[in-house]
Amino acid sequence: MKKLKTRKYFSLVLVSLFILIVGCGKEAVSENTQDNDASFEETSVVETAPEEPVGMPNPWSDCTEEEAASVCPRLFKAPVGASNIKWSKMEDQTEGKGILFQLSFTLDGNEFCARAQCGAAETDEIHGLYYDWNVTDDCTLANWGEGHMQGKTYRYIDDNNTVDLITWYDIEIGIAYSLSVSAADLDGFDIQAIAEQMYNADNEPVVP
Repeated sequence: MKKLKTRKYFSLVLVSLFILIVGCGKEAVSENTQDNDASFEETSVVETAPEEPVGMPNPWSDCTEEEAASVCPRLFKAPVGASNIKWSKMEDQTEGKGILFQLSFTLDGNEFCARAQCGAAETDEIHGLYYDWNVTDDCTLANWGEGHMQGKTYRYIDDNNTVDLITWYDIEIGIAYSLSVSAADLDGFDIQAIAEQMYNADNEPVVP
C-alpha cells in the first residue's frame, strides 16, 4: 500500500514539473517573438530627409564692356556720373539672334537697366517689362543715327511706383535697345535725355 502511494506521489511530482517546464518555454517563446516584432518595427521605419527644391539656374553671366562692344556694334556706354556699373550677358537660343547684353548702373539715386541685342527684331521686347502702360509716346533721339533715330517712351504709374521705359531700334544693322528705370517718383524725369547721353561714337562700326 505504501509503494502505491509513493508511486502516485512521484507521478504527481513529475506532472507538476512537466507543466512548469512547458509553461516557462511558452513564456520564453512569447518574449522572443515580442522582441523580434519590436526590432522589425524599428528597422522597417526608415526616415528620409525631404528633398531640397532645385532652383532655376541664373541665365545671366558677368562680362566686360570690351567683350560686349566686340560682339555688338553701336553699343551704348554708361552716362557721365553713373556708379555701380555692371555688365552682363545672356546667350539667346533663338537662331539668328545674338547675345543679349545688359548694363545696370545707378544715376542720381535711381537704378537703371539698359539692354542691347544684335539680330533682334524690331518688335522684340528685350526689356522684359510687361505693364499696362499709362502713357506712350514717339520720340526722336539725338546723337543716335545722326539725330534721326526713332524711339518710343513708356510710363507706368501706380500708388507706390513709377516705371519709365524707352526703346529704339537700329534698322541699318538690326539692333534693339532699351533703357528702363523704376522709382517712387519720376515726376519731371526725362529718360530720353539719359538714352541720348549713352551714345558712344567709339563703338561705331568701321566702314571700309
